[in-house]
Amino acid sequence: MTNASLSPAAPPEPTAAERRRGFSGPSEVYEYDAAHSRYEYAWNDLRRALARPRLILTLVRTTFFNRYKNTALGAFWVTATTMLMITGLSILYGKILGADLKFFFPYVATGVIVWGLISTLVNDGAAAFILGASVFNQTPVAKSVFAFRAVGLAFLTFSFRVALIAVVLALTATAPSIMGVLLALCGLVIIAWTGFWFTLLFGTIGLRFRDVGELIAAVMTISFLLTPIFWQPSRLGEYAWAVNFNPFYHYINIVRGPLLGLESVGLSFVVTIGISILLSLASAFVFGQFARRLSYWS
Repeated sequence: MTNASLSPAAPPEPTAAERRRGFSGPSEVYEYDAAHSRYEYAWNDLRRALARPRLILTLVRTTFFNRYKNTALGAFWVTATTMLMITGLSILYGKILGADLKFFFPYVATGVIVWGLISTLVNDGAAAFILGASVFNQTPVAKSVFAFRAVGLAFLTFSFRVALIAVVLALTATAPSIMGVLLALCGLVIIAWTGFWFTLLFGTIGLRFRDVGELIAAVMTISFLLTPIFWQPSRLGEYAWAVNFNPFYHYINIVRGPLLGLESVGLSFVVTIGISILLSLASAFVFGQFARRLSYWS
C-alpha cells in the first residue's frame, strides 16, 4: 500500500470518431491512490492551516466585526453589556450573600469574564465545522482553519472584556502580584489549548450528530449556575469539596485565583493540565479518524 497521491498515467488514445471531430485526447490523466493514512491526512490538514495565518486572522476579524456592523458602539457593545452584567450581579448577590463588595466585585468580574471566554469556546467550538462546511466544501481550504477561527473569535471577544478586570481591580484597590499576573496568563494559554482541541473533537462529532450542539448548550446553561462564578465555594459549607469535581471551576480558578490570591490554584492547574492532555489525545484520535469524512457529513 502506498500513500495517497496523484500520479500521471498514460492518456488513452482518441477513437477514430474523436479524431474526425478534431479531438486529440487529454494531454494528461491522473490516477488517485486511495490508500492514504487517516492520521496523515489530519496532520497535513493541520499543517496547511498553520501555514495560512493571514487567512485565519482575516476570517476571525471579518466574522467578528460583521456581527456589529452598522451599530453605534460596534464591538464595544461586548464591553458595555459585560459591565452591566458584572455590576448587576455584584450588587445583587453581594447584598443577598452579605459579601464585602471590595472583594466580591473583582471576584464576580473575573469569574464572569473568564466564563464568557470558556462558554464561547465551548458553544462555538461544537458548531465550528457546521459553520465552515459551506466554505471547505467549495474551496480547497484546510478544515482545521475553522477550529482556529473559533478559538480566535473567542479570544477577540475576550479582548473587549479583559480591560474591565483591570478597571475593577483598580476601583477596588486590588493589586495582583507579578507572579499572579504571569500565572493568570499561563491559565489563559491552557484555556486556549483546551479550547482548540475541544473544537476539533466536538466540532467533528457535532457535524455528524447535530444534537450534540443543542446538548452542549443545555449543559453550559446549567453549568453557569452550578459553577462558582458569582458565589463562593465556602457557601456550600461542608459540601465545599464538591466544586473540585466541576472542571469549569478549575478553568476559571487558574485565571481568577492568581489575580485575587485565592486558594487551591495549584490543584486547579494540575486538574486543567490533566484534562487538556486527555482531551488532546481524544481529539487527535477522533479528528485523525474522521477528518476526511467531514465533507460527506455536512
